[in-house]
Amino acid sequence: MTADLVVLDFENAEVRTSDYESLKPSGWLTGEIINFYWTFLERREFRTEPCVLFLGTYTAYRISNAESATVTDNISAQLSDELNHRQLILIPLNHRSHWSLLVYCRLTRTFYHYDSISKHNRDFAERAAGRFLRVLEPKLKDGFYFKSMQTPQQNNDYDCGIYVLAIAEELARRFINNKRKTRDQGARVRKERVERQPVQRVEKQPVQRVEKQPVQRVDAKSDGRGRGAVSRDTGVSKDVGTSKDSGVSRDTSMAHTMTPSMSAAHVQQLQQRRNHSTPPTTRVPVTSLPASPGRALASDLLMPNFGKPFSGFPTSFSMYGPDYYPPEPLLKGGGSSNADSASNKSRSSSTRSREERAKMEEQMMEKAGLPRDFWLVTVEDIEYPHCMRRRIRALVLDLQRQTRKYNY
Repeated sequence: MTADLVVLDFENAEVRTSDYESLKPSGWLTGEIINFYWTFLERREFRTEPCVLFLGTYTAYRISNAESATVTDNISAQLSDELNHRQLILIPLNHRSHWSLLVYCRLTRTFYHYDSISKHNRDFAERAAGRFLRVLEPKLKDGFYFKSMQTPQQNNDYDCGIYVLAIAEELARRFINNKRKTRDQGARVRKERVERQPVQRVEKQPVQRVEKQPVQRVDAKSDGRGRGAVSRDTGVSKDVGTSKDSGVSRDTSMAHTMTPSMSAAHVQQLQQRRNHSTPPTTRVPVTSLPASPGRALASDLLMPNFGKPFSGFPTSFSMYGPDYYPPEPLLKGGGSSNADSASNKSRSSSTRSREERAKMEEQMMEKAGLPRDFWLVTVEDIEYPHCMRRRIRALVLDLQRQTRKYNY
């Protein structure tokens, strides 16, 4: 018996020999390979866009098979910090040895299920969606929407895991690219709006000239009481000590204080000072600059570090626990036909007509800012399974060489 050695330890995601062998052309993909590729996408490919969360297989199994609300509430409390800023959550589901993908979008409040073997896991995914809702939206009381999507179908019994990886990567890239495009368009619109605004010109305030007060000169001659004649720069003097009946005219008193030549020179000097005087400086108010928005969605947030409660499952889980009943979805359908709805009487009460579903979905997509066919994935949109297997195998070996190079 050969030992199952560790081939690669990448960011706490171990890839052992058995996991690496599952990447062969006819291998059934293990959960460790899915966790490894989840970690690589979140920490390398989409490191600067933390709006997408790749939920690990262990946590997804624990939530989807929870037998009581206590389990989901405890997990929700442990992952609350990681789930606050996530808008798209990608969940791998495993039921009866088959992998399928469950996607939850907070913008549309809808679960989208992708199954590469028709409706193999549909009922299981619909029941599990109620459990995941308690973890992802613990405060939401209005229910959720569930839609089974048309998915590229596998033509064998071992490529289900590869289809989960390919579809998840395609949806994550679409979501991030659409988010970047919306952000760039918003920045462009704001820039154009600022450029279209008229420039506010600051009118120069008129200079207020301050007239100088006339200079009062005291004549050297004074009367006996010490009061002399006061002369102004206008050339008019007045004898303070002379009464009205003294008989002394104003011209005579002006002659005692300032001669005509002195008066003309003084007026000329004042005029020169006024011509060469500098006007007072007017202060222009400085407009405050807008605050910097910071790094747009640039973050180094990593995947949640699941501790011992998520590493093993000592007890078996039952989908039909005695004290846990998941909420029913408000909107079902998408990939189902009218015959399926008519045959399944238990769903007829909660299903709606195809026209109502289409109208409601269109309104939700428009409100979320997503294209109409955003969630539609075709064969042309994803990588071929055998090519993706070869690429992931090469990725493991490449990271292994880098790890050895850094260690030595």
